[in-house]
Amino acid sequence: LRPLLRSVFTFEGRADSQSWPLVVDADEQWYFKPEGPNVLGSGASELLSEPVDARPPEIDIARGIERINDATNLSIRSVRNTWAGLRTFAPDRIPVVGFEPDAPGFFWLVGQGGYGIKTSPVLGELSASLIVSDAFPRRIASFGLTRGELDPGRFPR
Repeated sequence: LRPLLRSVFTFEGRADSQSWPLVVDADEQWYFKPEGPNVLGSGASELLSEPVDARPPEIDIARGIERINDATNLSIRSVRNTWAGLRTFAPDRIPVVGFEPDAPGFFWLVGQGGYGIKTSPVLGELSASLIVSDAFPRRIASFGLTRGELDPGRFPR
């Protein structure tokens, strides 16, 4: 598992910014979206980090502002708040869900990589089903997802 640091910042929005959609560039090098009366932006960084109480590096915030300014007419000049968080990924960037083959009774549910809030309902349902009955739910399989794609045994030992 790799913890990757992502920095974000908020800046003053415009009169209509609360109605804006999430905007992400095609290469996912930056994004911005409404955040209350402000706009939340990020340079979409993924800096390898030790597990720490994450703090946003100033250069990372500056890069995010530069990327958004280069691609838009937002002309960000100052930020209101900054923060950072660690997003944990497995080597293939797919969540790990299932019992550890080498440690009976140990169940993995990791590697959501910053998408935990959006994926938690289905991953919670899947985890409960695997823990209680060792069954992969048909509803989840109907989306084309397989047990092997998420199983912790997929990684070489």
